[in-house]
Amino acid sequence: MVSLLIIDDDVKLTQMLGEYFSDGNFTVNTAHDAESGLAFIGKNNVDLIILDVMLPTIRGFDCLRLIRKKSSVPVIMLTAQGSDFDRVIGLELGADDYMAKPFNPRELRARISAVLRRLKQLPDSQLVDNVVVGPLSLSPLTLEVWADNQPVALTSAEIRVLELLMRSVRQMVSREDLTEQALGRKLVSHDRSIDTHVSNLRRKLGLGQQQGRPSIRSFRGLGYMLLPGELTEDRAIN
Repeated sequence: MVSLLIIDDDVKLTQMLGEYFSDGNFTVNTAHDAESGLAFIGKNNVDLIILDVMLPTIRGFDCLRLIRKKSSVPVIMLTAQGSDFDRVIGLELGADDYMAKPFNPRELRARISAVLRRLKQLPDSQLVDNVVVGPLSLSPLTLEVWADNQPVALTSAEIRVLELLMRSVRQMVSREDLTEQALGRKLVSHDRSIDTHVSNLRRKLGLGQQQGRPSIRSFRGLGYMLLPGELTEDRAIN
């Protein structure tokens, strides 16, 4: 049974989601402010958090920062309709996915399933060995990443994007394939999630910042390619 924690000050929404997910597959806990949510996380095991951006006292982004200091638990952010800024900030801070309000609970359930599937999916037998590209190493079994033999904290979505790029080194991977295989959903118009995850990977792993280090090359509007070190500057192709 999946343990969900919903942190949202909208009481009616949390009640509705609690009823929707009360089908025997989930246990649902709710908190109406960040303080209560953080206290619950500190005392209980949670499989996934649904976190609203607009919270009283401590905003959702600050709550996410505090969560990420201690835990890698998956987080799906709830953002205002059409607020691309909120979505990008949430992903940059370590959210695994986002939903814009108002939303269909069935879609939220699908997003939850996709995130949990990424975490619990067992690799094929031929893919259990670590993937290595230059100073980068990724374990498909433990979902750990190292750069220069130092562990790097990445979200589950970032790890899946990185793994796909590492397994296709020197080959372009389309934004459609990255979205479907790493995020578990179809790419839709104006969805910039993959672009944000790639930006996070560049920053966290120092990709392309020094001569000889791997870099991620952009093919504008098409996809991305991981290069093992021959190309250090990121150039976009029109």
